[in-house]
Amino acid sequence: MFNSQNFIKTKNTIVKASSEHKSILHIALGFDNNYAMPAGIAMLSVIQNTFNYNLHFHLFIDQVSDSNIEKFKKLVTTKNVTITLYYINNDFVINPKTLVLHITTVSTCIRFIIPEILASITDKLIYLDSDVICLQSLAALAEYNIDNYIAGVIPDTKDMQNEIRTMYNIDSSQYFNAGVLLINTKKWNEFHISEQAFNLINNGNIYKYADQDVLNILFEHKTYPLPIKYNTKIKISTDAHQEKSIKSYTVILHYISQNKPWYKVYRSKIFKQYFKDSPWKNDPQPLSDNSSSIRNYAKYLARLHKYKAAFYYYLVYLKYKLYLKK
Repeated sequence: MFNSQNFIKTKNTIVKASSEHKSILHIALGFDNNYAMPAGIAMLSVIQNTFNYNLHFHLFIDQVSDSNIEKFKKLVTTKNVTITLYYINNDFVINPKTLVLHITTVSTCIRFIIPEILASITDKLIYLDSDVICLQSLAALAEYNIDNYIAGVIPDTKDMQNEIRTMYNIDSSQYFNAGVLLINTKKWNEFHISEQAFNLINNGNIYKYADQDVLNILFEHKTYPLPIKYNTKIKISTDAHQEKSIKSYTVILHYISQNKPWYKVYRSKIFKQYFKDSPWKNDPQPLSDNSSSIRNYAKYLARLHKYKAAFYYYLVYLKYKLYLKK
């Protein structure tokens, strides 16, 4: 019989809230060591903007370093935060054809098991990807009534919906982005979503957007539409000027595409605001995950007349291009 608990090696609560007389807001993230810092910044943004709840973060982690675990502890400077770690084992088996986006096996699977594991703890759960920033309180999101739905979801971009239209036999106009989910854990288990998700992703078909496609197929006609402010999607360029167009009502900002704000080549003022307040503030930011963004950064510096720095990063680009990354 399928049991998501089989994928958890150990569990450990590293911080426990001491604040009483508040409702608990359960928030889950899943990541490996490469995404530990961004996940920590996402958590910090929630902590700094959500005050009237006790916040219980459930972190489903894969090979996260001890130094990063210590930084998660240092994130907590208020009395309303609990952090529980769930250490993932290596029992995930995924059809490799599914991983067309080169997503790691664990990253693909974690979202499938979280609600089943946490169903005994909470009926309602907020799932967040690690590439989000919370700009306002999550209190209103937690108060939506989703008793008759598996999840509250936010539509994906029109471009994504158009792309999906010919791929699967589902209503593409309802295609949602799975980076932010308000999950009804009872309904999730009632429909056996965890088991069905693993069956689908291993059935030999190719799902271009992996776990997100699978959840859209399984959730069809079982979701509650949430306002776009809870998952405002943004693609940034080097100067991150797109951040200036964000609507004031935005609650959760989601950095989609490979251009992530924690890379040095992207000048994200919003990410920097939280990064400088975080336990990672003295750590060097990773430069980039691809050579073309380093080239664009060199061009950006040249436009600012910072020619020495521009020349340096152009040489770095050549090194990445020729010897390290394609």
